[in-house]
Amino acid sequence: MELNRKVAEAMAENGGKEQGPALTIEQVAILCGVSVSRVGNWIEKSGLKVVDRNDNRKVRQEDLVEFLLHYNMPIPKGILPVNARKMLLVYSAGRGRGAVYSFLKTLSEKMGSKFRNITDSITYGKSAEYKILNFVPDLVLIDAVHADDEAQSVVRFVRSIGGMRSIVLVRRNMPVARRAELLRNGAHAVIERNTGWKEMLRCLERVLNSLGDSSK
Repeated sequence: MELNRKVAEAMAENGGKEQGPALTIEQVAILCGVSVSRVGNWIEKSGLKVVDRNDNRKVRQEDLVEFLLHYNMPIPKGILPVNARKMLLVYSAGRGRGAVYSFLKTLSEKMGSKFRNITDSITYGKSAEYKILNFVPDLVLIDAVHADDEAQSVVRFVRSIGGMRSIVLVRRNMPVARRAELLRNGAHAVIERNTGWKEMLRCLERVLNSLGDSSK
């Protein structure tokens, strides 16, 4: 969960200036579809941060996003920055948390001028499907460098849900036929993971733009 927390902090740095006013406990409950007492439990027992304003506890929107990310709960559209895009990286556990965090942090920084983004990550397996269903990302980045079969499975799962895009990151020597299979299964683009940032961002921008305006 530490990785998710750091990624959420990077998101807040990118989009913090666009955040709206702090939310009352009642507003948090309505947005998240839970009771006021449940929000109280989040605060008292689960670490949801609050700010004290004249004895009226409120929750900053970026703190609520961080909390929901940490506990794999859906993020209401009402607290997302305007035109924000949610991106999820699905990767092999062997890649290493440090490398994943570094990649996502750099990606978030470089995309900051094009798209406000909220970025999270999950390893392959059933947890990835659960995360996709709850996080509902606009874009799923699928690291297939060491996980061809797992990548194919995630691509098919994303296609079965609809309404989101997938880009597969592949190794340079992946056979052309294997890349074509990823596209047939529903990937919107296949790109080598070690390609330059300029080309990577151009690909991401093209695929995200195909989603249209997220604020509509």
